[in-house]
Amino acid sequence: MTDLGRLHHFLGLEVQYLPDGGLFLTQQQYAKDIVHRAGLDQCHVSPTPCQSGVKLLKDSGRVLSDSEISHFRSLVGCLQYLTFTRPDIAYSVNSVCQFMQHPTDQHLSAVHRILKYVKGTFDCGLTFGRSLSSIGKYSLS
Repeated sequence: MTDLGRLHHFLGLEVQYLPDGGLFLTQQQYAKDIVHRAGLDQCHVSPTPCQSGVKLLKDSGRVLSDSEISHFRSLVGCLQYLTFTRPDIAYSVNSVCQFMQHPTDQHLSAVHRILKYVKGTFDCGLTFGRSLSSIGKYSLS
C-alpha cells in the first residue's frame, strides 16, 4: 500500500486543511455542476433556500411531463448529496423530497429556488476544529 499524501478531493467532497489543524469540507465544484445541469448559470441568486410562509402541496400546480419528472428527481437527488456539507439547505431539500412520486411545476420551482440559493453560497461548508467543542460548526469561508 502506498501513502498518497493528504486528502484533497474525494467523491465530490473538497478538503481544505486549516492553519489551526482543523478541516474545512465543501462541495463547491459539485454545487456548481448541479447549478449548471439545471441551466441556472445566469440566474439571479436567492437570499434563502425556501420562501417563507409557503407550503408545498401534493396537488398544487401543473403535473410535469415524464422528462421533466426525470429532471426533477435527478436534481433532488443531487441536492440530497449536497446536504452532507450544507445543513442550511437540508429542510428545503427534505420538503421537495416528499413530492418525488408526482411532482408539479410548483415543486420544480421550489427546487430552482434552492439551486439559486446554492449559487449564491458556493463557498459554504463544514469546519471541523481540533477541539471537541468546535466539531461540526457551519461556516462561510
